Amino acid sequence: MKLFLLINALVLFNKLSAQNYQAVNGSSYAGSLSPSNNPASIVQVPYTWDITPFAVQLKQATNAFVISNYSLLSTPSNAKFITQSGTIKRFEFTNQNIRLLNTRINLNSKSAIAFGANIRSYVYATTSQANWQDSTRSLYDFMKINTSHLPLSGESRGSAWAELYATYAHIIIDDGKRILTAGLTLKVDRALAGGYINAGGLSYIPATGSEAGYLLTEGRLQYGYSSNFDEIDSNKTSSANRKSFYQHSMSGISADAGLEYILLDDNDDKDENNFAYRTKIGISLMDIGKNKFRYSSRSSSVIAGKPNISDTLIERRFLNIHSIDGFNDSLAGIANSFTQLNGAFNMYQPARIIINVDQHLLTNFFLNAELTLAVLSLVPKKILYIKDMNLLAITPRWETKLLGVYFPVQLNTQKQLWVGGAFKAGPVLFGTHNIANIFSKNKMQAGGFYFAFTIRPGKNNDRQGGQSSERISGKTKRSLQCPKF
Repeated sequence: MKLFLLINALVLFNKLSAQNYQAVNGSSYAGSLSPSNNPASIVQVPYTWDITPFAVQLKQATNAFVISNYSLLSTPSNAKFITQSGTIKRFEFTNQNIRLLNTRINLNSKSAIAFGANIRSYVYATTSQANWQDSTRSLYDFMKINTSHLPLSGESRGSAWAELYATYAHIIIDDGKRILTAGLTLKVDRALAGGYINAGGLSYIPATGSEAGYLLTEGRLQYGYSSNFDEIDSNKTSSANRKSFYQHSMSGISADAGLEYILLDDNDDKDENNFAYRTKIGISLMDIGKNKFRYSSRSSSVIAGKPNISDTLIERRFLNIHSIDGFNDSLAGIANSFTQLNGAFNMYQPARIIINVDQHLLTNFFLNAELTLAVLSLVPKKILYIKDMNLLAITPRWETKLLGVYFPVQLNTQKQLWVGGAFKAGPVLFGTHNIANIFSKNKMQAGGFYFAFTIRPGKNNDRQGGQSSERISGKTKRSLQCPKF
C-alpha cells in the first residue's frame, strides 16, 4: 500500500494529469493528436501543418471505493471516499498524460512527419475475491469473513516516463480509389518512476487452544520500486529533490507502427475536397518497449511460514510504522524468509493492437469503432508490464474544420460501460470519458477528461484550398485514367 501511494504521490507531485483522446480517434482532423493512436494517420489531414502546444488526459476506473459529493461542476472540498463493501475482486486503473508541442507537418502530398514530447503514467492494482465490510475494524475481523476465499492474492504496477518522439508516414498506394499509408514512430524514453507489488498464496488457519484468532501459514510477497525514490530528502529543497530524482533515472527506446487503408468516396462531387472518403481502417501496434529501473535498497522478497504468527502479533508489529525501513524491519520479524532485491527490473509499456474503423455516413456525420487488444497478456506472468483499460469504443460524431460534437460509448476491460461526450470549437477540444462525471456526484471514480489546444493554418494555407497540396482529387484522378475496352 505504501508503494502504491508513493507512485500516485509522484504523479500528483509532478502534475501528470495516456494516450486516449477518444472523441477524435479516426478523425481526419485529429492531426497532431493522431500519432498516439496510429502513426500512419498523419498524412491524410486537410492541413499542411498543425501544432498542439498543450494537451492533458486523465482516465480512471475502480470498484474499490466511491468518490461521493463531488462532480466536475462542484467543489472538491466536500468530496468523500467511501470504501465499497461486499465480496468482489477489486481493481483500480489510472492512466494520464501531458502532451507538449506536438507538431505535425506535411512534407508533400504523400509524406508527413510529426514530433513532440509526452509525459505519461499508468497505475493499476487488482485483488482476488475478498470480503470487506464497513464494520471491519481489525485484522481478525478481516480474516474471519474471508476464510472461504483463501488463498488471497493481489498485484499492483505503476510506471511513469517522459518521451520524445518522431513519426514518419508515407502513402505507398494511391490509385484514385483507395489509399494505403504506413507509419512508424520512434521514441526516446526517460523512466521517471516505477514499482510493483506481487502477493499470492496468502493463507491462514484458526488458532488452537485458548487463544482466539488466526495463524498465518503461508504466502509470498515481493515488492520493488525505483531507486530514485531513495534520493528524496526532506532536508533538501523541492528543486534539488527533483534534480536528483531525474538524474538517477534511466533511458530507453520504444516504438509504434501502423497502417491506414482508405476507401475513397465514389460520389465526390467537389474536386477541391481531396479528403472525402467512404471508409477508413487503421491497424496499429503501439508502445513496443520497456522502462528500466534500478531497485531501491528497500525492495524485498518475503516468504511466510514462520510458526505462531498470529493476527494480534501482526497488528502489534505494524503499529505506528512511519517509514519503509520500519515496515521492512517489522516484516522481517514475522517472515520465514526475507531477501533484499538488487540490480534492475524492467516494466514493459502497455503494448497493444488497435483496430479502428471510421465510416462516413453522410455530409458531416461519421461513426467510429475501435477495438484494443492487449499483446503482453499472452506472455509469462513473471514479466512485469502495465495494463491499459481500453477494450471497445463506438463514437458517433458530427464534425467540421471548426466545430465538432462527439459521443463516445466505451466498454473497458473491467466490463464498465461509459457514455462520454466531447466538443470542438476552433482550436479547443474538451471531453469527458463519462458524462456522469458532470451530472452525478458519486461517479468521479469512473471516467476522466481530456483537453487539447491545437493551432491550425488559415484557409489560404490548408490543403483543401489546393494551394499547398500536390495531390489530385480522387474524382479528377479517376477521370484521367485510361478507358477500359
